[in-house]
Amino acid sequence: MKDKKWMHVTVGVVLVSMLVIGITLIIRTVNSDLVLPELDNELAARGLAIAQENGCIACHTLDGSVGIGPTWLGMYGKTETLMDGTTIVVDEEYILESITRPEAKQVQGFENVMVRYFLPPEDLVALVEFTRQLATPGSE
Repeated sequence: MKDKKWMHVTVGVVLVSMLVIGITLIIRTVNSDLVLPELDNELAARGLAIAQENGCIACHTLDGSVGIGPTWLGMYGKTETLMDGTTIVVDEEYILESITRPEAKQVQGFENVMVRYFLPPEDLVALVEFTRQLATPGSE
């Protein structure tokens, strides 16, 4: 019986390790193929670095293409329809809530797979500035 327990633990550790390595490789591949936007300030550049470090760009594209989550290109200032049919303008408040409480307001057409992030306030400000930089002209 003890041998089976250790076998189960070993298989579990191997599977979790494979999952972590796989996710790391996917994020690395996404980051290496990424065409980075031009940013006009250091705060936005820090936001991009935070998005890369936390794997955000594995789900949120920067070029308008379809992803697991809504694209960040043109997101800031855009009106989104939520799962309950209501609409919301994507602004600083909405972005902060989506990062800290992703289950609060779900965009229609996307599954609720985002995890809650506990980032320092200065990182949240940088992420918001980064998304502002990706807004379409006239949407802010």
